[in-house]
Amino acid sequence: MTSPDSTTRVGADGPPAAHSSITDKTARALLKQQHAEFAGLELGTRFDGWDMVTYRLGDHFAMRLPRVEAAVASLETEIRWLPELSPDWGFPSPTVERVGKPGKGYPWPWAIVSWLPGTTADIAPLDTAAGPGLGLAFAQVHTRAAADAPFNKEQSIGMATRADDVAWALTQLAGARGPRGESVDVPAAQALWADAMAANEPTERIWGHADAHGSNILADEGAFVGIIDWGKMAVCDRAVDLGFLYTAIEAGGAELAIAAYRTSTLVDDPGLEARARGIALNKCLMWATLDRPTNVTMAWRGLHSLGATA
Repeated sequence: MTSPDSTTRVGADGPPAAHSSITDKTARALLKQQHAEFAGLELGTRFDGWDMVTYRLGDHFAMRLPRVEAAVASLETEIRWLPELSPDWGFPSPTVERVGKPGKGYPWPWAIVSWLPGTTADIAPLDTAAGPGLGLAFAQVHTRAAADAPFNKEQSIGMATRADDVAWALTQLAGARGPRGESVDVPAAQALWADAMAANEPTERIWGHADAHGSNILADEGAFVGIIDWGKMAVCDRAVDLGFLYTAIEAGGAELAIAAYRTSTLVDDPGLEARARGIALNKCLMWATLDRPTNVTMAWRGLHSLGATA
């Protein structure tokens, strides 16, 4: 998130309305016009994320269309960088199969990607025991960022830039109750944030997924089975992806992930854990203010795991 006056806080009850041209009929027409070899596959249920409309396409593929113009850059990032970065990863991630052009009334590029089986961890969080595997996956992702790696305005930022959002969200959540009747433990949250602000800054900027919350991590009966939606990838602090894990895994799992990550990378970063908790706190507090049940559930899950609920 950005400053207190940010438009991200206006109408923050869900994603913006999708472009009116996005319909099942248009999706089928685009396939027939541009990638006829896929046109005979069944077009599955439409899912509207914040940035993309995704259709299941047959058993093995998905069709992704930016919902709004601002999301086009995310698709272009995924198309540009995912094929270059992913070949050496040892965990499941989508592959870009085809790229589409504007047409049939739809104004932007779109793509066909491979479909990964599993249930998103916003619905079915990973078991605590899945933490080490998750940490090892991000150890593979976090290579030195290219000089022209994208800048993510919400995540390629320092800890101090997040401070206004944390203060704002704590004010908004005064008296608020979570799904199980819990509330924010304000002193505990403030102590977590003070530790994050006091932590050493990172000395290296790496490639990050930059959106590694529960909606983009796949589970199968509690086990970790993949990471999807790479459109926000950018140059980041290592703590960004590790902090997001608090929204995707049961209590204690994020700490296990970070421990496995440290063992694998041998990274010399004394502030990593404190920054990861601070970024998790920032994300969870902001999401807890939304009128969007999936995000709110992940937010309170993360706050509980952080020890920031009463």
